[in-house]
Amino acid sequence: MINFALLQTDIKFCEPEYNFENAKKLFKEAMSNAPIPDVVVLPEDWSYGFSDKMYHDMDNFCEPENGPSVFVLQNLAKEYKVWVVGGSIATKSSADKKIRNTTFLINRNGEIVGDYSKMHLYSDMDENHMIEPGDKADVIETELGKFGLMICYDIRFCELGRIYALKGAEAIIVTSDFPNPRVSHWKTLLRARAIENQLFVVACNRVGESPMGTYCGHSIIIDPWGETIAEGGENQEIIYGSVDLSVIKNIRETIHTFRDRHPEFYEKEGLLKK
Repeated sequence: MINFALLQTDIKFCEPEYNFENAKKLFKEAMSNAPIPDVVVLPEDWSYGFSDKMYHDMDNFCEPENGPSVFVLQNLAKEYKVWVVGGSIATKSSADKKIRNTTFLINRNGEIVGDYSKMHLYSDMDENHMIEPGDKADVIETELGKFGLMICYDIRFCELGRIYALKGAEAIIVTSDFPNPRVSHWKTLLRARAIENQLFVVACNRVGESPMGTYCGHSIIIDPWGETIAEGGENQEIIYGSVDLSVIKNIRETIHTFRDRHPEFYEKEGLLKK
């Protein structure tokens, strides 16, 4: 079993020091729970919050890849000997100097063992004009299992979930700032990604408000049948839930959706190129 704790935080816009202290408080509370969490997950933009106003001044909001937000998470991982899915952070690459919205996977020793940059950027708010899309979808193999990562808007794109499944992912971990009033979209899309790919979905969303509006919470853990293991409400809280990855094999042998695919037809019709 893998024990998850989802920190459904109320993020204060552009107040990183407050958000750091809030995260530390919630970590301490989560790690006093029984069973002790193996993985702690934070929401998208957990340290600064989010607003379209940021897109026009991103250089003042982004951090280097080894900046203070990552440093806080690495220290918490080491202190509590827990895996951390580090929400997401606007980071400027040391290699190409481009800004991306990036989630970091940190192990119990505080080491970054994987990362994912948001691939699908929300063009209706010009996110794609200010941030560079990610271009990789690695499945990260850990002592716990094989994980794929998504960020918020990514959940609307079934292709990414299928790529992860075909690469062997056993769980997709989502960090998000999903807004009101679209909570029904949030839950439906996450459930669809779990069912169609026959894997677990673990999704941490924020609550509270920003200059953009309010956020719907309802962080959730869903099994490969689409059943809810645990779900939060609309206030700051910690959502706990455990998953058993061993059930995936039986489920995939019960309904053979991967065996019954026809990729040769999809390619013939150009569906893999559009």
